[in-house]
Amino acid sequence: MLKRIKEGELVHLIDKKDKRYQILLKAGSSFSFTRGTVLHDDIIGLEDGSTVKSSLGETLLVVRPALAEYISKMRKGSQIIYPKDIAAILMLADIFPGAKVLEAGTGSGALTMALLRAVGNDGEVVSYERRKEFLEIARKNIETFFGKVESAGGSGKLVLKDKDVYEGIEEKELDRILLDLQEPWRVLKHVEESLRNGGILLCYNPTVLQIYKLSKRLELKYERSFRVMGIYEVGLRGWEIKGRSMRPEHRMIAHTGFIFVARKCSSPDS
Repeated sequence: MLKRIKEGELVHLIDKKDKRYQILLKAGSSFSFTRGTVLHDDIIGLEDGSTVKSSLGETLLVVRPALAEYISKMRKGSQIIYPKDIAAILMLADIFPGAKVLEAGTGSGALTMALLRAVGNDGEVVSYERRKEFLEIARKNIETFFGKVESAGGSGKLVLKDKDVYEGIEEKELDRILLDLQEPWRVLKHVEESLRNGGILLCYNPTVLQIYKLSKRLELKYERSFRVMGIYEVGLRGWEIKGRSMRPEHRMIAHTGFIFVARKCSSPDS
């Protein structure tokens, strides 16, 4: 069923150089940039993927932002996890519909939104963040995406907690625990108590030393409770076609972080 763009929606305008402009539609308002002015009323009622012209004749593509596109333009209180890593995290952590997932820390909410989509209407995402200013930024980003983007889709239940995960995890029998923290090894004791047998722990860290310390701590103190399933990094390189030429883009998103995956298991004598 065709859903035309309506007032109150968040849309992206894309110019001929692929520069994006994010606007929240309001009847009677206008958007101005270097190539003229676009009336919101000229956008309201269009189909997703239509074009609109500015007052100076610039043609702009009008789209409802995909999640990765929304993340690139949303307000950021902290460094976000890149969409390329989020995609791998969803698969490596095996986030499934109906799952109960704990995430720490929330940051700006990029991974949180992807998790909410993946767990579906019957799932739940609990997110810990110890910095209140980040929590508020994340809350607004999440509410804007799911409330103002018509194509955002459904989401699971979200519980945002102003809480330091280093001090403990309140929830039990969790299906998945995802940590984006400077010192994830400090949480292993709490993870051991809160993650169900067969559940997956995934940690995201930017440096080799962090991953090495996490791996050694798990090996020395929690060998009987966890089995390491893998350590990964993800690279993403775009290609471009111009005339008869096809070549990789000059810029590449290479190393951004390591993804560490372990599985909770019963100890042999349990």
